[in-house]
Amino acid sequence: MWPDFAATVHAMAEAIAHREKGATGSPEAATDFVLASFRGMPAYLRPPLRAATLFFDAWPAIRRGRPFHRLPVELRLRQFDAWGDSPIGPARMLTTFFASLIIFGLWSREGPHD
Repeated sequence: MWPDFAATVHAMAEAIAHREKGATGSPEAATDFVLASFRGMPAYLRPPLRAATLFFDAWPAIRRGRPFHRLPVELRLRQFDAWGDSPIGPARMLTTFFASLIIFGLWSREGPHD
């Protein structure tokens, strides 16, 4: 039930895949792409991005008693969109960062690759 970075990334990918119904890739493939991109980032960028993501995951626990990654997909989309429309720059940047990578991961694959 604690905030979980990989579970949050996967929950974001599932929510965006729900919205991007025609995407050819799977939420799992998009999650793998985002996590690989995260691992490839410079070491000094990973801790603040991880902390912001864990904060994003923990945020709904205040009102809903559950972290983001344990919410139904409709509530995930609502939170993701609210942060994306936020006047707070870092909230918008966080969701823009993840949405960009997830959408790329969803649309760049035509199916399983060997």
